[in-house]
Order: sequence, then C-alpha cells, then structure tokens
Amino acid sequence: MMIDMLAHIGVKKGENYKVESLLDIMNTTGVERCMICSQLETIDNEYIHECCKKYPDRTLGFAVINPWDVDGEEQLERCFKDYHFHGLKMNAIRFGYSADRHSVLDPYFELCRKYKKCVVVHGQSDMFSIPDKWAEMAKSFPDVPVILYHMGVPLMYERACQLAKEIPNFYLSTCGSYVPVMRMAYEIAGPEKILFSSDAPFGDQAQEIEKVRYICDHTEHLEMMLGKNAKQMLGL
Repeated sequence: MMIDMLAHIGVKKGENYKVESLLDIMNTTGVERCMICSQLETIDNEYIHECCKKYPDRTLGFAVINPWDVDGEEQLERCFKDYHFHGLKMNAIRFGYSADRHSVLDPYFELCRKYKKCVVVHGQSDMFSIPDKWAEMAKSFPDVPVILYHMGVPLMYERACQLAKEIPNFYLSTCGSYVPVMRMAYEIAGPEKILFSSDAPFGDQAQEIEKVRYICDHTEHLEMMLGKNAKQMLGL
C-alpha cells in the first residue's frame, strides 16, 4: 500500500484544489491513500472532514490549527473527537511562532498525546522552524510521533538526519527534498524513519515516488518508506 503523507486541498488565494483532483492523480500513480489537510492560508477543517466522509478509503484527515487562536485547543479536540482526524499539521513560519515555544505548543502536543495522534511539521532551515526546534518538542513528548517534512533543506539536512537517527519518535518525510538528501537520510536514519510525501498540489506525486525508488532498490525498504511506516504509525 502506497500512502502519501501530505496534500493540501481547498481554496486559497490563487488556488482552488479540490479533493477530486487529488484522487485523479492518485489513480494514475497507484497511491491508495493520502493524508489531506487544509490550505494553511484559509483554514477549513470542515471541508477536510467532508472529504474524509465522502472518500473514507482514500483520504486521511489531518487538522490545521492556528495555535494563536483563543479557542485553538477546542478546535483541535473537535477534530480528534468528532472528525476522527489522524493528526495535526503545524507550520511555524506560516503562523509566526518559534517551533520550540512550549508556552504556545505544549497544549496542542498534550492533546496529541491524549488522543494518540502524530504531529507533522514544516521543517526546512528557516530560523524559527529549524529541525532542532521540532526535535525539542519530540524529546519533550516522547510518545508523540513528530514527522519533519522537507528534511531540513536547504541548509540543515545533515542535522535533520542525525536527529532522526538519535530520537526514537522523530521522523523525516520526503516532499521537497533533494535526492542526495533523501539518500543521506536513508543511510543515516534508516528506512524505518522515512515516510513518502508529495506536498500536492505543489509537488508532483509521481516524481516524488520515483525519487524514493531512485535512492533504494531494496524491496522491503521501499515498502516501508512508501507506505508501511505510515500505515503502522497511523494504525491503519
């Protein structure tokens, strides 16, 4: 089973990406299930919920919350209790906080721990979102899986790979990463720490799959990275 661990769908300025467009791509690439979350600029968890109800065997809903919202914790709990989402998507750059700011983020991680959900995060080499800051959250909540998208590119990928090797609940996801970085992650952290993602519609799902296949010709390891790791983490 191939599982894509990131697609943004919905409406934002200059973009109207419906779930049906994603399903068309999945039918072409052979991806069976895809994590879907709201566009960050126009949060619409209700649309994600509707998509998951309409296509329960193809979609995996994740919440997007602005952690500065006064009722942010209530929003997230609703997504877990009522919508049965699988996790939380966070982006420190988009919403303006440091990724290790415990006073802001701890309540959300506590809810993920309570409901046994994972946290997936934007993690390049931006000042407030460097891998070490998200690793701090992972170490503070050792029973909450933290998945770092983009593997710390363009400047902190070596550090991201080392952190994934050292921290049991810290993982890397492939979207937007360079092939040499993905190979480094595979060699340092191992296939059990890597999850395939495309970042659709901004990334090309077919191309991202080929990048994973390019770095590895080991059948079992490919199955882990392209879907088995995600399946196990999400309890599918």
